[in-house]
Amino acid sequence: MSRTILLVVLLFICGIDSLASETLRETLRAAKIPTEQFASSELDAKITSYAISTGDPFLLAYYTDNESGMLQPPLRVIRYSRTARDLRRAAFQDIDSFCLGSALAIHEYHKTIFIETHYNPSAGCVIVLTAGLSLRKAISGGLLGVMGADYAVIRGSEIHFMSVHPLHIFVFDLRQNRLEEVYPFKNDVQRAKFSHSIEPHISEKWCVEYNAQCDPQNFNTTVMGELSLNETARVFGFEAEFDANGFGDAALQHIPSQTVVYIFREQHGNWQHRQFQPRELESLFGSASLQELIRNKPNAPFDPASGK
Repeated sequence: MSRTILLVVLLFICGIDSLASETLRETLRAAKIPTEQFASSELDAKITSYAISTGDPFLLAYYTDNESGMLQPPLRVIRYSRTARDLRRAAFQDIDSFCLGSALAIHEYHKTIFIETHYNPSAGCVIVLTAGLSLRKAISGGLLGVMGADYAVIRGSEIHFMSVHPLHIFVFDLRQNRLEEVYPFKNDVQRAKFSHSIEPHISEKWCVEYNAQCDPQNFNTTVMGELSLNETARVFGFEAEFDANGFGDAALQHIPSQTVVYIFREQHGNWQHRQFQPRELESLFGSASLQELIRNKPNAPFDPASGK
């Protein structure tokens, strides 16, 4: 796909015309950021599709609005340390094409900056920068959580027009600049059970009519609520809901959705995993919720005495 066509697609999906533009000068002055290092032409230019964090440091990721109706690179980033009175700027022209979408959020954790951009309702990008605004990684997906200075948890992007949206979770090792997929994993008993329950109800006629993949091992999975994190223990978990959408009316009618709790722990560079039914958290660990378990007893699910 050419860059021009890509940008037209982004315009259609993101609807940037609906985003009110203001000048860079107005944005910086509202946040009390000094503007002496900017040319008047920069300050007078309208910005669009931007994300801002007004704390310390102040962060802004934006595009210049050239009134073409399309998002045009570069993606510009400003970081201002209010404490050190240090202003840094960068412009990213050649980030992967899937990252050229509206900036949704920008945050800094432990001297690492994360910018989330929007491609379509099922896809986005996480741009990882140093505090000095050097590019570390551009990752297709969305940021679920950050575990200190070591790890970021990423939900992978999906193909928006597919009949199902299976879940893929990655951990980005910030120290080694390495991305590792941790979910789904092999020999997942709960996924296998749900897959087997779908298979008898698949309608080949329906699958052909709706151009659906209808692979029973590839089904809708949704993260329910927010990620639960314990930075000190290097443990995170989430509740995943399986459903039979995308396999025809019979499958949807006969197969109820199912929720499974997944918990992950880093040990010596490897990610261990456990899975439970939500009701087991109380009976096995005395915790009323996943968040409570990971906050107070993060290593309990990995104790051999748990039987899991």
